[in-house]
Amino acid sequence: MSKVSLVARYLLALMMLVFGLNKFMGFMPMPELTGDAATFMAAIGSSYIITTLGILYILSAILLAANKAVGLATVILAPLAFNAFMFHLTLDPANIGGAAVFVILLALVMIGNASKYKSLLA
Repeated sequence: MSKVSLVARYLLALMMLVFGLNKFMGFMPMPELTGDAATFMAAIGSSYIITTLGILYILSAILLAANKAVGLATVILAPLAFNAFMFHLTLDPANIGGAAVFVILLALVMIGNASKYKSLLA
């Protein structure tokens, strides 16, 4: 594993831990959303989805930081990163930075651990 992948894994773990804990503690205020973005967030905020995201982020952060089941952690995070990026790309482009960092760090970790995905692609 390259040093780039290692640093990306720790940064991604930290990012997921912070954002996962924020789902439960709310210490980072959400930016004001309007239009379809506000409607979408209101809909998922009133259901189980935000709690589930928080749990998945924290679980993945622990796996990444401990260097255990990194392949599983990245497979869990891949659809979450895609959805976060697409939400911001289509509904909230002004705040796409965090989602872009999420996708880039995840891609670097996945590239550094490419051998772990061979059985998934066979």
